[in-house]
Amino acid sequence: MWIPVVDPMKCIGCGKCAEVCPEGAIEIVDKKSVIDYNGCTCCGVCDRVCQTEALKFKNPKMPAITTEPGNFKEELSAFRRTMREMRRELR
Repeated sequence: MWIPVVDPMKCIGCGKCAEVCPEGAIEIVDKKSVIDYNGCTCCGVCDRVCQTEALKFKNPKMPAITTEPGNFKEELSAFRRTMREMRRELR
């Protein structure tokens, strides 16, 4: 699944993405665009109007939670590490 991600270093808080978002899932907070992923439908409209290229669509790879019930604790720990790494990449 492709999701929009804001680069805060490039975002100037112009609000054009928030204006065109059909779901109203983007707001400007502290002069930066903030996406509410609970309301975002990943339609791509925001990406098209961003003049500073602060909005990009990324495809994070979601790992499987578990493959074997016997290794649940180990796999859960690995899953948490992967999720932390993904969050760092999206920043």
